[in-house]
Amino acid sequence: MQTWTIAAYHLCTYTWALAYAAIIYRGFKDRTYGMPIVALALNLAWELVFALAIPPYGSADATLIPYGGLKAQVIFLIWATLDGVILYTYFRFGYKEFARIYGLSRAQWLTFTAGLLIFSGALMYTGGTFFRQFAVYFNNDQIEAAKLIAFGQNAIMSISFLAMFFLRGSTDGQSFTIAWAKWIGTSVTGGVIYLVTRGTEGAFVATFIVTVFVCDLVYMGLIYRALRRQGLNPWTRF
Repeated sequence: MQTWTIAAYHLCTYTWALAYAAIIYRGFKDRTYGMPIVALALNLAWELVFALAIPPYGSADATLIPYGGLKAQVIFLIWATLDGVILYTYFRFGYKEFARIYGLSRAQWLTFTAGLLIFSGALMYTGGTFFRQFAVYFNNDQIEAAKLIAFGQNAIMSISFLAMFFLRGSTDGQSFTIAWAKWIGTSVTGGVIYLVTRGTEGAFVATFIVTVFVCDLVYMGLIYRALRRQGLNPWTRF
């Protein structure tokens, strides 16, 4: 079993390195970026966190071969370097696609990218510690576990609302009432209660709650200004 596990890890290492190299080659060749920014942000965050902030010396996998933890750390850093080159192609060639599809200004694109990278880093850094205490944290209560799913779902929802606004380029089907009600209904109420009752042990879930709070706040501002430009009163449009 150990032999097969080691062989699988070797195959994983080499094939991912090959994939990264191909993505980099096509990125420069076609003057674009070859990995979706969400995937790239999560990949890069994982590699940096588990190479530098939480190195894999204490894991079971590290004991399979001599200096297993150090070798894994080196591999993660190599992957992170390759992902860093891909991130460079994203910054060099990516804006034109976001401008064309979503109508983002360069400042909005950079802000979105920075926020995604920060969120991904926080998610990876807090996630490992969180899931280690899984049984204790939820106390075998399925509703408590469902809260984690709900906040994760709402983070995706808040990001999707922003994407919908930019993709449509209008306020069709949207209102300031929807925006502020969603903001209060998730992060300002349930989110605050969760953070207050859980304290520092809820840091992983806090990454979702903070993302919801920030994205909904930005969405409120975008909808408000868009309605004002149309000559509509944001407070009376339901």
